[in-house]
Amino acid sequence: MVMMVINKKKLKKIAISVAVIIVALVGIVLMINRGDGSKPTFNLNDVADMPYYQGTKPNSGYVALTCNVDLGWESEYVESILETLKKEDVKITFNVTGRWAENNKDLLLKIKEQGHEIGNHGHKHLDYAKLSYEDNLEQISTSKKIIEDIIQEKTKFFQAPAGSFGEGTVKAAKELDYICFKWDIDTIDWKYREQPDVIINRVNNKEMKDGSIILMHPTNATTQCIDDIIKIVRDKGFKPGRLSDIF
Repeated sequence: MVMMVINKKKLKKIAISVAVIIVALVGIVLMINRGDGSKPTFNLNDVADMPYYQGTKPNSGYVALTCNVDLGWESEYVESILETLKKEDVKITFNVTGRWAENNKDLLLKIKEQGHEIGNHGHKHLDYAKLSYEDNLEQISTSKKIIEDIIQEKTKFFQAPAGSFGEGTVKAAKELDYICFKWDIDTIDWKYREQPDVIINRVNNKEMKDGSIILMHPTNATTQCIDDIIKIVRDKGFKPGRLSDIF
């Protein structure tokens, strides 16, 4: 009899706990879907609006190689990178600032003519996360117009300088119909400009997945080891390619 009472008490506690959990879950669902204009504490759309660290195409077979060109001093190395890419028969994505594109029209056209993809890297190399929505829109749209007027082709991808995305950055980029992206494998070649072995080891030791994005810049070290990076990608069972190959 005593045992039965204890069991009933335990069952009652379990039932109350389950009821509390159900009520909490229902409350969360209602909060997410409420239509009174108040901001939910958790919104699945917030996750969807974050920049991508990897591609979205299932089983693409590719790893995207991206090269950011922004400050101007790197231009001397772009030619060498293009020569290696041509030799390896690989097409990648170059993300350029509007200011760089304006000052290097012929080189930008050469990048396009050799079959590489052009992405938008903003107009000036600023901390976009600290800019207002209006300033983000101005920087991204200015770059968009400059680049597209030169290459006569629509740009699809946007990466904020240094990957510094703020709420206003994502909102402005989405309004301009861009896919926002970052990366999951950083060569940090801007830091190891004269140390190709360090870059090779970094890429080789990173976990590479289908749809991974490798970040590079035109540096002396990159010109010496981009063929090694391509080999690493291939040795891991993937094809080196552009952002459009993984999205």
